[in-house]
Amino acid sequence: DLVLDPLNNRTATVLGQGLFAARRYDEAIAILQPYLAAHPNDGDSAGNLGQAYLMKGDFETARKICESVPDFWADHWCLAITYDKLGRRADSDRMLAKMKAVYGEAASYQYATIYAQRGEAATALNWLDSAVRVGDPGIEYLKTDPLIDPLRKEPRFQAIETKLDFPL
Repeated sequence: DLVLDPLNNRTATVLGQGLFAARRYDEAIAILQPYLAAHPNDGDSAGNLGQAYLMKGDFETARKICESVPDFWADHWCLAITYDKLGRRADSDRMLAKMKAVYGEAASYQYATIYAQRGEAATALNWLDSAVRVGDPGIEYLKTDPLIDPLRKEPRFQAIETKLDFPL
């Protein structure tokens, strides 16, 4: 579909997200980078591209990309993780506080990923419980999301996953 409709942001974003979930970060970057260059104000694509760089360990590039579309939720999410990886906890906390002020419990899944990436498993799991309780649509990514990988061996995580009864 990207070949047929290269200007369709949903196509680039969804393909980039799929490649990200498959941990094929270089391929996700190859799809998202040209799209973002042509559409520099697309916060979804910037957030997705920043997260691909984040997972590759290129925190400085992730920061630059996620800072490129200020005041967009996906970029706050990306920056909350990236700033922490760069040793900038106060900035990370500021991004997280911004998200919580705007979205409250509605972004519980995203908070779980932030805390998972910070290495704060108990807090991340509390937010996952909240995501299930409030029906956060982000929970649909639980099975494949690389950002949640630090929690996968936790018994409490496995119980949440079992409760959700995702197909194999």
